Amino acid sequence: MTTKTLTPKEIEEMKERIRIIALKNLKAENLMNLASAFLVEESGQYGEGGGSAVENFKYFPSFNSNLKNYDLKSGEENDLFRESILNSRQGKKRYSGNVSEYGIMQSCASIMQESLDKIKVSDLYSGLMGGSGKVKSEYKNIYIGELKHQLSQEEFGKLPENKQKAIVEKQKIYENLLGTYQTYLTDKAVSDSLGERKKATIKSLEKILTED
Repeated sequence: MTTKTLTPKEIEEMKERIRIIALKNLKAENLMNLASAFLVEESGQYGEGGGSAVENFKYFPSFNSNLKNYDLKSGEENDLFRESILNSRQGKKRYSGNVSEYGIMQSCASIMQESLDKIKVSDLYSGLMGGSGKVKSEYKNIYIGELKHQLSQEEFGKLPENKQKAIVEKQKIYENLLGTYQTYLTDKAVSDSLGERKKATIKSLEKILTED
């Protein structure tokens, strides 16, 4: 069976279609809450106070909800709990699976990572992080995944030095983008959660001290 070669226009249209789906994932609150909770816990940088606040105000509310993501190829909506159960089954035998909360959180973080590769640098900076500065023209329309080093070591070694250097520089930008976004995401998750804890503390005191 012959595989059809896509035209440059068709390739760009496909990338744009996947970009729109990826942005839906990255704006899905429950999915990103669990991805954030996973990153907060893995980082170990926020202490017990930050971790417990995220657990109570991001993690549990998202687990108690309709947890969905969107398939990047088809655009179809997936039930993450159902998919996790089916994927954990032994030899596809009914009720043989063993789903862990950590595994679901990790899946959310993986979906986030895969989706980030499919959006543009300007989407990340302006759309997801709220940046207001003007993105440099050489980065504005670049898809983040295009900055990632994807050659094998053998292929990389055959390239002239100037091309190797360019690939290494792009990889540094890629890692910086992802690292910065993850820091933004975890800082925001902890900050928002501590703010919710503060509100809950005040409300609990109001019940004791104030009149109806």
